[in-house]
Formats: sequence, C-alpha cells, structure tokens
Amino acid sequence: MLGKSGQILEDASTSLGIEALLNGGAVWVASDSSSLNPGFSHSAWWMRFTLLNGTETPLNKLIDTQTAIADYLDIYIVRSSGAIEHFESGDRRPFSTRPLHTRSVVVPVEFKPGEMLQVYIRQSTWDGLHESVTPSLWESELYSSHVQTETLAFGLCYGVMLAILVYNLFIYFSTREHTIPLYLFYVTTFFIWSIIFRGYAFQYLWPESPHLNNQAIAFSSSLIYTTVGCFTIRYLTIKEFMPRWWYRSMCIITGLNTVVVFIPLAGFYALTFAFQIPVGIMLVLSAFASAIYLMPKGVRTAYYFMLAFFCVGLGAAMYYLKVLGVLEANALTEYSVQFGSSLEVLLLALGLADHMNVLKAEKLEIERKALATQEKYTFKLEQDVLARTQQLEAANQRLENLAIRDELTGAYNRRHFNELFDRALAVHIRQNTPFALCLIDLDYFKDYNDLCGHLAGDDVLRKVTACLQEQLKRANDHIFRLSDLFRVGGEEFALILSVTRPAQRCQDFVESIREAIEQLDIEHPGSDKKVVTASFGLLTLDDKSGPVTAEEIYSKADKLLYQAKSKGRNRVVHQSF
Repeated sequence: MLGKSGQILEDASTSLGIEALLNGGAVWVASDSSSLNPGFSHSAWWMRFTLLNGTETPLNKLIDTQTAIADYLDIYIVRSSGAIEHFESGDRRPFSTRPLHTRSVVVPVEFKPGEMLQVYIRQSTWDGLHESVTPSLWESELYSSHVQTETLAFGLCYGVMLAILVYNLFIYFSTREHTIPLYLFYVTTFFIWSIIFRGYAFQYLWPESPHLNNQAIAFSSSLIYTTVGCFTIRYLTIKEFMPRWWYRSMCIITGLNTVVVFIPLAGFYALTFAFQIPVGIMLVLSAFASAIYLMPKGVRTAYYFMLAFFCVGLGAAMYYLKVLGVLEANALTEYSVQFGSSLEVLLLALGLADHMNVLKAEKLEIERKALATQEKYTFKLEQDVLARTQQLEAANQRLENLAIRDELTGAYNRRHFNELFDRALAVHIRQNTPFALCLIDLDYFKDYNDLCGHLAGDDVLRKVTACLQEQLKRANDHIFRLSDLFRVGGEEFALILSVTRPAQRCQDFVESIREAIEQLDIEHPGSDKKVVTASFGLLTLDDKSGPVTAEEIYSKADKLLYQAKSKGRNRVVHQSF
C-alpha cells in the first residue's frame, strides 16, 4: 500500500492545480492510513507519494487506486526532469477515459534506471460524497494474476447467488411459500448492487453512461434496505410474534428506506447516502433486535437470520478495516464482503428450507389431530346409527353420488365406468344387442398445459365435459373421465352409447360431438388448428361375434383412438364388428 508513505492535502476551494502544488506553499500532512477516505466533503483532496527505481534497469509498474466508483480522479506523474503525465478518470467520466480497461482505475508507470517519480492523486466529487482510494503498486505480471484470481472469486460468489436464486425460484413455484419472493427480491437487489459497486456494470454494461452508473449505485443500495426490511418482517414473522407497535415501527422504517430509493433518480448521489445511512442503521438495528427477541421464543428462523447477517457484517467490517489500514490486505480481507454475502445468502436459504419443514410438520400434526377427531366422531356416529337410519341413508346416497363423480369435471369417474361398462357388456352378450364404446383424447393437451398452465388446462377439461354432457340426450348415454383408468391422462374421456343406436348413427353422433368441441373455439397456441380439438376412437359391436372381454373391447377402441391421432388428430376413426 502506498498511502501510508504519502501525504494528504485538503483543497477546500477545489481550485488548486498541479502547477500551484509544485510551486510549494501548500500545507501537506502525513497520511496515517493506507487510504484517502474523506467521506462527506465538498473539498477536493490530494494524496502524494514518491516512487524510486533503485535498480539499473527500466521498470514497468501499475498503480491501482482500488476504487471503481470515485467520481473524479486526476493522477499526475511528475518526473525528475519536470515532465508531467496526466491521467483523467473516475466513474463520472466515460469508461473509455481509463488508461487500462479494468474495473478499478489503474495507471501504468514507466521508470528509467534510478529514476525518482512523484505521484499526485486528486479526488473531487459530484455533490459531496468521496469514495475510498487505496493506491497500491503492482508488477504487471502479478497484477494480471491478481485480476484473474479476483475475477474467479467474484465469479464464484455471483455463481452461488445465481444458483440459489434459480433453485429458490423453482421452490417457490412448487410451494407458493410467500417468504420466498421477498428473499428472491433481496438477493437479486444485492447481486445487482454488487456488480455495480465493484465496477463490472460500468465496465461491461454501460461504459459510456457514467450518470446512469451513479444513479444505479445509489438506487440499488437504497433498494437493498427496502427489500431486506420487507424480507425481515416476513422471515422473522414479526407481525405474528412481536408487539403490534414494534411491527408498525418496522413497517415505518422500511417505508422510510423506500422513500430514499427515489432520491438518486433526481441526481442527488450524496444526499441519498446522507439519508440512507441513518435510516438504514435504524433498520439493521431493529432487525437484529427482533431476532434477539425472538430467539428465546423458539423462532428458529431468528437463529439463521442472526448467523447470516453476522457473516455479511463481519465480512463488511473486515473489508473496511483493510481499507483503513487496520488489517493487512490479503485474499481474506479483500474478498471478505463476497464471502460473507455468499454465506448470508446460503444461510437464509437454509433458514427458508427449515421454515418450510416446520410448516410441513405442523400441517402433519394438524392432519393427525383432525384424523383423530374424525375417528372420534365416526365412533359416535356409529352409536347413533339405529336412531337415525333415514337420515344416514340419505347421507349415504349423497356420498355415493360424490364417489362416482370426477371432482374436477363432474363427469363419471373410473369406478362408475367399470360398473356401467361391465353391465352394458353383459347385456350385449346376453341379449345380442348393439354395443358402442368411444374413447376421446384432447389433442396436444400436454402442450396446452405447458404453454397456458394447469389452471387453464383444468378450465378446458370442465368446458369440454360440459359440451359432451350437452350432446348426450339419451338416458343410456354416459360420459366418463378416464384420469386413472388403463393409462394416466387427465385429457382422456370415454362414452358408452345407447344400445338402441345403430352403428352409422353412432358415428354420425360422435362426429357431431367432435364438431361441437372444435366449435367451442378455445384458443390453443400449441395446436395447428389454433383451437382445442379432440380425437375419437369409436368401436361398435352389432353382435357378440366380436371381442367380448372388457380388455379386448377397450384395447380395440384404444387402437382406433391411436389411429385417429396418427392420421392427423381432430377426427373420428370408427370400426364395427
């Protein structure tokens, strides 16, 4: 680090130039830190230090300021001959002004044998907030290795965050746990802020938009506090377990952080952090106080919360202590924020998983108690059965009706299909009367579910069932949904048609059903017809010389249905025996 051997000068007028400083008269003070870190100040700040090539060979070095977000940086290299090299950079200037294409401001320096150089770094600000500048001297080869290591470290951390984000997104779609979206918003905001704060967004996303870069830094950092506030309230179940006044206070503090989010949109960078720091500290302290209060009460997520934010807090503290020169610069202190934030994200995800397991266990316990209660009342019902015979028979009749109906569509289910199928087949064999079985399959229904969602798919099944029921006018015509018959497929239906209807009329009748389904005009983005259609396999038996077992009849009808689908779908394939 070069800062400890340097000197610092505050230019309150912001008018001093390099020529005035070289002429003398300015009052420099020795630096007591490796960093130039003025904080909030409208002054311009200078740091100077001397570099000496004590060898007899030319040297090429790099000065890394280790800052990606300082507003204005002017670096002057004054040679012993009096020549001055000037480099202008900072994130209020386009990225193309940087001497090297790196996320932080890096300046190349060439030394002649035995040459002594003086380096002046001037930092000025847009509206009063300075960033920490920690200059260090690197060999070119070592710096290249350092950048590769740094990129790998950040890549691993960001990869962990993205992997956890994607994983929890799938978990949310499976469980619909309301805490997960808040967690996803928080981690996403932290991820966006990190790539902006570390300079990667300015380097790769908007290198010629410095104003946007600074707005994005302030906006995302403020949004972190808002998202962490909302997440904390839900994650720690503050509304359920904390006093009402405390819950309202947390909501108010989170709301104040939300107001701060809009300040950077007006271009007030320093003002954003001037408000954000005290309000953010209030939020963090409130969150920790909530966790401490809830831990003895057995709220398990409070333990994960404390451990997670301790990790990120420790990482941030180590990083800033490194910046201030209290801790030595090494891989641990340099990447402590990334390590801490990765552990935080992981621990919070584990806390969410544990919370869902607790909810699952509670649900099972409730179901167990409900089952015990049900058994108790069942026993009582059995004791009263003699006195309430008529009422019980009516109830049994209603239950029987429910047992033979498909819950989703109201069509008959598999159980009733088996009963009526065997009954109709017995009549066909015994009396040599006509028999007709039609299998129906909605075309490309799996694609419909994938494109439009299962809720929309359920609505289609209900509409098709209603359409089929409107077409069946005779008492001996029945519709069944075969969601659990010979194969699993919620889009399959069966019709057992009246034995008094001849084969050709059966085909005409089924053809009218096919047209009725198509004329529903239910939009289907995955079908070449652009609407929901159905394929039909119709088997009619005029006498008992054909297949006579249930399996044979169903197999024949299923093959006919397969032919209808293989011939282009939306058609009726009929065979008569």
